Amino acid sequence: MDITYCLNCHNRLWQLQQTIEHNLQFTKVNEVEICILAYNDETVEPYLVENFSEYINDGRLVVKSQTDDKPYTFGYVKNLSHSIGSGRVLFNLDADNYIDGVEQSLYNLKDDEILVTELSYLKDGRGGRIGISRNTFNRLGGYQDNQERPDDDDFVYRAMKAGIRLKRASCKIPPIPNNFK
Repeated sequence: MDITYCLNCHNRLWQLQQTIEHNLQFTKVNEVEICILAYNDETVEPYLVENFSEYINDGRLVVKSQTDDKPYTFGYVKNLSHSIGSGRVLFNLDADNYIDGVEQSLYNLKDDEILVTELSYLKDGRGGRIGISRNTFNRLGGYQDNQERPDDDDFVYRAMKAGIRLKRASCKIPPIPNNFK
């Protein structure tokens, strides 16, 4: 597998229902997959199995439910979602985000590079779109729940401190707002 889009979903099925069809258009059998971790959420997996079994059956969509007593922290659940994918490159994508303009950059991403969306300063949810090779992700120890910096900022900081070169990609489609209907 070349690319894995890694999502975690916790009480956000309503957003995933709006983005999943668009995002599945970017999958390719044996090349690009979307992996979704349904964390302490019993609604996501049944919805995806009922509506997208073709993608699950051919490996373009991987769904795992996990229920545990650990508190939801961003670093913890992102590491879980990244662990279920098989891609050479991992790309963090939340349930409210659309895949947009990063595909070629991900195919070309090298082990010494990290891809970050250029519009992260907008603070609307695009800032956590981060692509990195599995080798480098593992070498960095994945995401950490750092008290000094948000998980995405900390991850990019640690990558750059380790000598990983920063690359930028455009992300023009805004995410779905984080407020309920």
